Amino acid sequence: MFNIIGVLSINPNSGDKLAQLLSPLLAASRKDPGCIGYDCKRDELNADTYLFIETWKDDASLDAHMQTAHFKTFVEQVDAILEAPLELHKIMLD
Repeated sequence: MFNIIGVLSINPNSGDKLAQLLSPLLAASRKDPGCIGYDCKRDELNADTYLFIETWKDDASLDAHMQTAHFKTFVEQVDAILEAPLELHKIMLD
């Protein structure tokens, strides 16, 4: 089991658009096989930075998630409001 922490930096004043994109992604991803937790929260120190906090059972579950229509749609659409490339961190859990 592991966490994925994704750091998403968006263009100023793009929070409403991001919220529209996140709603279907979060709902569908939480139902993906092997997903233990999936959330996205705004950084309280930087209003244009959001953190994905995901917990996955195994690599196969994450790989399958990244092939889903809801994930691919989000990636395609969010690109228009990104300030910087998505930064990912993987943390193994005991």
